[in-house]
Amino acid sequence: MITLKETISAIKNDLPSKSFKSAVQSYFYNTGFRVLLNHRIGKYLYHSKFILFRQIANYYKVRLITKRNCDISYKSFIGKNVRFPHPIGIVIGDGVVIKDNVKIWQQVTFGSHGKNNETMSYPTVEENVKVFAGAKIFGNITIGSNAIIAANAVVNKSVLPNDTVAGIPAVSIKQKSK
Repeated sequence: MITLKETISAIKNDLPSKSFKSAVQSYFYNTGFRVLLNHRIGKYLYHSKFILFRQIANYYKVRLITKRNCDISYKSFIGKNVRFPHPIGIVIGDGVVIKDNVKIWQQVTFGSHGKNNETMSYPTVEENVKVFAGAKIFGNITIGSNAIIAANAVVNKSVLPNDTVAGIPAVSIKQKSK
């Protein structure tokens, strides 16, 4: 069960700075913040016991899909300080885990393998990862800390920490030095 306190804390962490002016500017002018705000409030309401709150959560989900073309599951986990610089067309499936300080650009998809008669399995994205435009990440894989996923990469195997992958299917193009 997600508590109101956890939801408010997550929303505060999504703000670029903690000032009132920054909060107002983020609300009106930062679409990435609005997507996360919409998702976090909807997720809290979705996990409520009250049917009216769950209906409001479904409204938030429809608004997110129709206005921003984003489909972020309420069953996924999104950590602190996640950023969507261009939040159009982002899809995040049910069991996806995205940890802290991750940046995700437009048209990125996180999903299951899609195989018939097999249990759905979703990716885990560790801290400080950058996922560039159009990348597709699917299956029971882990994207290691500080990894970079290049634009339009199709990732179906785990990525090592500090690695950069590109291509279809994605392969390592450089190992960052520690």
